[in-house]
Amino acid sequence: MVVHNVDKLFEESLAKSELSAKQKAVLRASLDLFATQGFDRTSTRDIAQAAGVSEGTVYKRFKTKDAILQALLAPFVDEIIPQIAGEFVDNTMTKVPAEFETLLHTILLDRFHYVMDNYRVVKIIASEVLQRPDLARQVTDRVRQLFVERFFPVIEHYQRAGQLVTWPPLQVISMIAGTMLSQGVMIFITNQPHPDVATMVDQCVQFLMKGLSPQPLEK
Repeated sequence: MVVHNVDKLFEESLAKSELSAKQKAVLRASLDLFATQGFDRTSTRDIAQAAGVSEGTVYKRFKTKDAILQALLAPFVDEIIPQIAGEFVDNTMTKVPAEFETLLHTILLDRFHYVMDNYRVVKIIASEVLQRPDLARQVTDRVRQLFVERFFPVIEHYQRAGQLVTWPPLQVISMIAGTMLSQGVMIFITNQPHPDVATMVDQCVQFLMKGLSPQPLEK
């Protein structure tokens, strides 16, 4: 299950844009610095030096550092994240396994590895989504319909097979997504670019299967 590298998709987005070579250099430098230093600890002087341009050049197109961030995140929200989500859904939903636990393990393992392979970009997006509710809504709106259309029938299939609790499909998906998100956030909070993904996935699967089981929990 191979999905395009985020950096490659970002470069393709820049190539299609009408930005000048210097403006593209500013965004590339900003991506590197925001990932390594953080948004708050990066100055426009840092960006200009890393991009090999003057601060005046930076301000000519991007009036504030926040405007740089918005320009940097725009292609991810508008193009890259929906493309990644679409490819993932198409690859995953081509043939679902007999057991939901197998599908869950495949999904979590694939997504956590993808996060690790694209650590610097995901770190920026994750940190900004946590601080910017408007950005979180944009990202959610972009992928919600895709997941609703493709994952709802899958959840309902496993529910009919007696493998999942008969909650509304959106609630089941929310529980899975919430667990993945919380684990992902902890990776970035604790600054773990190389966590034990296999162990983390096994623990998440065990946790979710107990909570989503159609059988009553043991007292």
